Amino acid sequence: MINIKNKKSALGILLACSSAVATGTFGVFLTFMAGWGLSDETVTLIGPAFMFLVFLCITLIQKGIKGLIVPQKLYYFTMIGLGGFVLYPLYNYTYVQVFNNLPIAIASLFHFSNAIVLVFLMRILFKQQISKEKIICCVLAIVGIILVLQVISFGTIAAHESVPITAMGIFWGVAVACSLAFVYTCDYFHMSRNIPVLTIQTYSCLCTTILLAVTSNPVNVINNFDAAILENGIIVLVVAICYCIVLAWSYYSITASYVYIDASMGALTFVLEPSVAAALGFIIFGQIMTPLQILGIIIAVGAIVYMQYSEGKKEEESALNLSDETVLE
Repeated sequence: MINIKNKKSALGILLACSSAVATGTFGVFLTFMAGWGLSDETVTLIGPAFMFLVFLCITLIQKGIKGLIVPQKLYYFTMIGLGGFVLYPLYNYTYVQVFNNLPIAIASLFHFSNAIVLVFLMRILFKQQISKEKIICCVLAIVGIILVLQVISFGTIAAHESVPITAMGIFWGVAVACSLAFVYTCDYFHMSRNIPVLTIQTYSCLCTTILLAVTSNPVNVINNFDAAILENGIIVLVVAICYCIVLAWSYYSITASYVYIDASMGALTFVLEPSVAAALGFIIFGQIMTPLQILGIIIAVGAIVYMQYSEGKKEEESALNLSDETVLE
């Protein structure tokens, strides 16, 4: 198991935050690519395929074929059979369903709620303590997201009020929170068994690429990409590559953070995702930001700062106790 207390939590939280920030930029990339005529099928397939090739090449360059070998055969099943072909596809499916059946703000709130599920999964499966710091971070994060996403109208007409919130929508909301929590738990399990992050992501992206290639038509994807480039120029290719690089970093950094922090803490940093998306919408597309949204961003950042402070304090206390024990010996 990873001895989290002896690692630098600051680096883990920084890696997780960078993943959240990267994810918050996806809306900008997707808006541009959709405007240039790239279909959902094309964008969905190029990401995992690009990441698989990148992670595979880096793994082979660094460690050769040995980089794809794991200590026990069981881990091939958990990475490929359980994670790659079950949990990741299940999450992708529930993600689509929740945004089809709920208003965007409510769906995003459910999506973030995986952090709450993770707190309990970490306790049940890895005996991680449910500390008061984690509870405070969860509360701050949820309040911040509610304000940023304008889930509550506060006397004004909220954008989502015209969209019905049904029992089926709530079902998919709970499903996406649980499925993503299990995805993070599976990745954390492999990291805690000292399987390299590049190996984990190579297998995960390979499985996703295979599934998408089977369910979609790669020929149509290539034709769609060619047509978009012919009509709009090389900028389409440049933006698509940038999107894939940011996507790869998002996947890599959140998994790499599990060397230093537990998965529930990593998930809590994704309070930054809607904050970054809202800020970029204001900067790039001129979308209006309300005072409550700005307050929500401040609270969201405050949750991360508080998490960093509390974890740093724990590390100092742990180091002090270790020093006292050394002196006594």
